Amino acid sequence: MALISLDRIRNVGIIAHIDAGKTTATERFLFYSGKSHRIGEVHNGAAIMDFRADERERGITISAAATTFAWNNHQVNLIDTPGHVDFTAEVERSLRVLDGAIVIFSGVEGVEPQSETVWRQADRYQVPRIAFINKLDRAGADHNRVLQQIKTRLGANAVALNIPYTTEGRLGGIINLLDRRLVVFDATTHGKELQVRDLPAELMPSVEEERSRLIERVAECIDWLADIYLSGGPIETKDVRRAIREATLAGTLIPVFCGAALRDLGIQPVLDAICDYLPSPLDRPDAKGMDPETGEPAGRPMTLEAPFSALVFKVVATTSTDYLWLRVYSGALTTEERCYHPRTGTRLRLRRILRLHADRTEPVEQARCGDIVAVQGLKEVVTGDTLCDPQHPITFEPIHFPQTVVSMAVETQTNADRDRLQEVVARLLREDPTLSVSTDEETGQLILSGMGELHLEVTRNRLQREFNVEAFFGRPRVSYRETATVPAIGKGEFEKRIGDTPVSGRAVVEVLPRPRALGDHSVAPVEIDLSKIARQLSTAMARGAQEILLSGCNSGGGHGYPVVDIKVNVLEFRHNDPPDPLVPLLGTLSWALRDALSKSNTIVLEPVMTLEVRAPEEFLGSIMKDLGARRTEIRETDLLDGFAVVRGLVPLAEMFGYSTNMRSLTQGRGSFSMEPYDYQPARKED
Repeated sequence: MALISLDRIRNVGIIAHIDAGKTTATERFLFYSGKSHRIGEVHNGAAIMDFRADERERGITISAAATTFAWNNHQVNLIDTPGHVDFTAEVERSLRVLDGAIVIFSGVEGVEPQSETVWRQADRYQVPRIAFINKLDRAGADHNRVLQQIKTRLGANAVALNIPYTTEGRLGGIINLLDRRLVVFDATTHGKELQVRDLPAELMPSVEEERSRLIERVAECIDWLADIYLSGGPIETKDVRRAIREATLAGTLIPVFCGAALRDLGIQPVLDAICDYLPSPLDRPDAKGMDPETGEPAGRPMTLEAPFSALVFKVVATTSTDYLWLRVYSGALTTEERCYHPRTGTRLRLRRILRLHADRTEPVEQARCGDIVAVQGLKEVVTGDTLCDPQHPITFEPIHFPQTVVSMAVETQTNADRDRLQEVVARLLREDPTLSVSTDEETGQLILSGMGELHLEVTRNRLQREFNVEAFFGRPRVSYRETATVPAIGKGEFEKRIGDTPVSGRAVVEVLPRPRALGDHSVAPVEIDLSKIARQLSTAMARGAQEILLSGCNSGGGHGYPVVDIKVNVLEFRHNDPPDPLVPLLGTLSWALRDALSKSNTIVLEPVMTLEVRAPEEFLGSIMKDLGARRTEIRETDLLDGFAVVRGLVPLAEMFGYSTNMRSLTQGRGSFSMEPYDYQPARKED
């Protein structure tokens, strides 16, 4: 692909609830742009972007896939993200580096739980977005209902730029409100050829009304358009488009499009909208970071003239090598030049720079501002690391990932198999920050933790199929936490001889329950009285306390789970001035925390999920009875076009194997989705 100016680059992602049609739409993007010569369908396992075996078997996206294609003289760098809650970290890291997003909603189901999750993630990174209401060819689809849900449930200022055109009860095309034209898609070319027609006379009054409402909504966001609107002067279509772009970039407006991706309806207008309304790198604020040497805030303008800087936002482990995905924020770097890795203080050379297209790569000469590319090797580099110009160092804020909620035991028969298992797991941990591993001190088993049953099942399949690891896997189990309920003070003393040197110390700590915001399960930063503790030990003391509390088995809390939602005050720390004061520091701190937690009446916390169940109305009674047995707190029940939708909160421990049970209860016609909600006190028997 030829070099293109920054104002014509679009770094965008497709985000949505599972099965809303993200990959189906992406396959059309590739076909219409000429990037592929066939449309790969998800339902028959032939999608280009879902190239892993698990993805093709299940018909869902598991790992974010990237591609680049051209449309209307623009270069579009696109990331197709998963919709399943277990893989929400893929959405998180993608949105961290993208400039814009396309949010897809099912015209039947509307705004679903994971729709809300990805929307909040986009809000957090202030990513401008457009929306696409899909599946309007299905029975029960309702464009107006979904548009209203986007406004009410997501709080978005959503405005339709096109509306569905139905004939004889079927979706036949879309009506472009700005141009007052009917767009019909030619089925013989899979929608590649468009037929633009005049509107039927009977539709003109309603279309004019919709168009006027659209212009009014846009004018509410843009002052200069409001002046023209209020003065009663003529408003050109090009001015409305310009105002829509400005409002979209400012995040005050969400343009909404519609169609049916599987029937090839309405996709090309979305491609046009990516170029017309979503930002280029030049439209985004400077990339913010800090100077790694001074800790002072620093920034990089997104221009080619600025010093090189890039963020590593994803690592992909394959049987042969590891690929690191980079978002280049400024400057450019060739394979002949070296960059700086601030975390390790080393200089690195990118020997191969690759452009991505699903599971295929294409070498390029340089990584330029605005690019999303991959590089090989760089074993010391992990997700969230920064690469930059050696003369102008900068560190960007790393990516934050949610905590794991489900674990399973893994064991091997031989030491050789165990060594192989640990080697491969280390590579997968580097690829997926939402995986974690620990060792059960009693059994010696490896405990692999992840975001859910499906996440661990996919990891197990990769270990066995892709990396040929011989191991036995236990059943998934819930990752519990524990917390203190009353304040307590603990003391710890340490006395040991290391070589010929006696080492001793004493620490006194106070543990306090910590109020927190919903969904925040982190341990509060350790508060340290610097008048009693040497400043150079403060960082080590804070880090040591975090590690001791999150290790669970050594916390002394009485249940063996990681301790969360507490505040620790270090009241006293003394030692006999040994050569290495870290030895008595960690020893006394561990005993003091164990002592304090043993007095603080700790309780077990279990992960609670938001649950949404959809099934034909005749099965509602059976579903409600089953959910009641699973300790579900029902929050809402809706009846819609013969379907029942039940929403509530349920402990994760009660939901293992629920998909099989759901199929049995509803004769295979029901579905459900979950996402993490909070940690709450568990029942006594848990």
